Amino acid sequence: MMQIHLYVVGIPLLLVIVLVALIWSRKGVHPETYKMSEPWTHPPILWAATDEAVGGHGAHPGHGTSEFSVGGGASGSW
Repeated sequence: MMQIHLYVVGIPLLLVIVLVALIWSRKGVHPETYKMSEPWTHPPILWAATDEAVGGHGAHPGHGTSEFSVGGGASGSW
């Protein structure tokens, strides 16, 4: 009876332990952490919630003439 428990519980548990040890023992490639004291060298990225066309032929022509008028906006003051 104990052999059945060994097959059903012991072998999968041993497999999981071996896989966890293999995965956690290796460190992947990690880029250097950005520090606020360093200058930012990358171009800005425009994030939008929808895939709207930026420009004059969008879904709502005439609304917002800025190239950054995609999606909604935040309200309030800074």
